[in-house]
Amino acid sequence: MLAALRALPAYLGGKRRLLGAIFRGLPPPAEAPVLVDPFLGGGSVSLYAKARGYRVVCNDLAERSAIVGKALIENDRVRLQHDDLVRLCVHVDGPGYAEQHLAPDVWPVEHARFLDTALANARELEGPKRWLALLLVERHALRLRPMGNFGARTIVRQAAAGEWESMNEHYVRDLARRGLPLHPIRLAETLRRQINAGVFSNGQENRACQGDAVEFLRGVRGDVCYLDPPYAGTQSYERSLRPLDELLHGGPLDSQSSAYSTDSPDKVLPPLLEAAAHIPVVALSYGNHLIDLGDLMEMVRRHWPVVEGRAIRYVHCTGLAGEASRERNHELLVIGRKS
Repeated sequence: MLAALRALPAYLGGKRRLLGAIFRGLPPPAEAPVLVDPFLGGGSVSLYAKARGYRVVCNDLAERSAIVGKALIENDRVRLQHDDLVRLCVHVDGPGYAEQHLAPDVWPVEHARFLDTALANARELEGPKRWLALLLVERHALRLRPMGNFGARTIVRQAAAGEWESMNEHYVRDLARRGLPLHPIRLAETLRRQINAGVFSNGQENRACQGDAVEFLRGVRGDVCYLDPPYAGTQSYERSLRPLDELLHGGPLDSQSSAYSTDSPDKVLPPLLEAAAHIPVVALSYGNHLIDLGDLMEMVRRHWPVVEGRAIRYVHCTGLAGEASRERNHELLVIGRKS
């Protein structure tokens, strides 16, 4: 399973280290066959559920997440071959958006040119190969960022210029591990093998959708629902991942931060829980920035009378979090059942 999880993009809000805690509280697929995941994100919960044998129905509004769903949750047999990687490198006319507007601050020019070329060729593919190729572009783009962070710009310029002695040694080690000094094709070949490790069949017809979470929940049926909305009071994914979103979009975006990030839990969570109320079991992950465990459990209890919860000390961005943040941040996990 560890090899399969390496196929996924490493998002800051990912739940890889919480999978054991989440699934210990859920009924097994023999009792609850269909798991619904309306906030797919980086895909770790859905991929883990797929490996355990649930039929997974997942969703996300963001293109970056929908790509993960189509490539690894819905697809169960098609893999990227080395010849496919060669096709992604076929020359396209003119510089693309990344080379023109995102290099060298976000990515070095050489890698930005590869991302533009691979993206243009990936869009020409059909079926699962298209989604796998897009996932490779996404993984490549994220892999090059120091500590997975899009905020650092000077460091990328220094690395591109070979000014390694001027950089923080922790960033040097991180960038070397991520493969930034490598030729783009060598890094892409490593990522191709990792992505292929996440392609497998679990004997179910899994489905990936793209759309608003509430609307998705109103139209889906399932036995277990895992809710992991963006947390109020934290930086929005629309802001923190904007360069990636613009790369995939092929141009600038005027996207607004999600209401889940900007509005209070009291405002955004009740409609979400109501939309999921027809599903017998719900698991809700949430941060403790603006709500405590007791209030979150009471909110879930309005629709699921049997409720249990726990606060888990958890830091999403371990490489960037300070000591005070490590002590303060907890993941709130609440599980509700109808009976």
